Amino acid sequence: MKQLRFRANGLILNCLDYGGEGKPSMLFVHGGSALAHWWDFVAPPFTDDFHVLAIDLRGHGDSEWTKEWAYGSRHYLSDLQQVIDQWSFGAPIMIGHSMGAHNVMVFATRHSDKLSAMVAIDSPADYTQAGVDYLRAYAERAPSSYASLEEAISNFKVLPRETLATKEILEHVARHSYRQLEDGRWTHKLDRRTLAREPMTAWDRLADIRCPGLYVKVKMSPVISLEDARKTVAAMPNGKLAVVADSYHHVLLDNPRALVAVLREFVDGLP
Repeated sequence: MKQLRFRANGLILNCLDYGGEGKPSMLFVHGGSALAHWWDFVAPPFTDDFHVLAIDLRGHGDSEWTKEWAYGSRHYLSDLQQVIDQWSFGAPIMIGHSMGAHNVMVFATRHSDKLSAMVAIDSPADYTQAGVDYLRAYAERAPSSYASLEEAISNFKVLPRETLATKEILEHVARHSYRQLEDGRWTHKLDRRTLAREPMTAWDRLADIRCPGLYVKVKMSPVISLEDARKTVAAMPNGKLAVVADSYHHVLLDNPRALVAVLREFVDGLP
């Protein structure tokens, strides 16, 4: 695995390159408060057939933060558009989870011509106001810091808290999730202002997604009901639905093998 750097809207964005250069591209987009390494248990199996990449969104992971708040859907979409426009990898299959899935859906409603396919994993097409208010309040909390990386790793938690991920997977993700401060303490690689969201709507434009689309509903996740997932798929001209069992919301950590299976079935069926 190597790291690539892209400049978008004046920011340097980090991107993991899992391999497969010269093949059709596949771009993974993480959720809120996460980072590209969350895909480490899902992305590698696809390198035999695809050039597989995963991006750190602005304010996350090893990508740069903004000086003033600029973490709305429109900012993430503009970054993704500029990255795809400047790379030489062609139109990707874009796969997103949670906030990343919302970004992928909104991107596909506006720019499906830039995608060969899209996959949204466990995210509503539109945020509720209650959800936006909750995240905004969470953003105002001071970030935690720890005396050592090991202490930080031992305190790592996902949000929502429910998870079936193994200790090894959580420790792997946590090890990539912290940075050392000048005083020697460790804190999360996250600009907490990213939690103050300004989401764009996707629901009223799902019919504009012309590329093939897959919606993945995670069975044990309360984020979206199966009924609403079916409605989302029905609104897409070329939409399909897959359901992954034995997982809470963070399926890429809880049950990566099952997620790989449904993604493999979808991409194998593409033209």
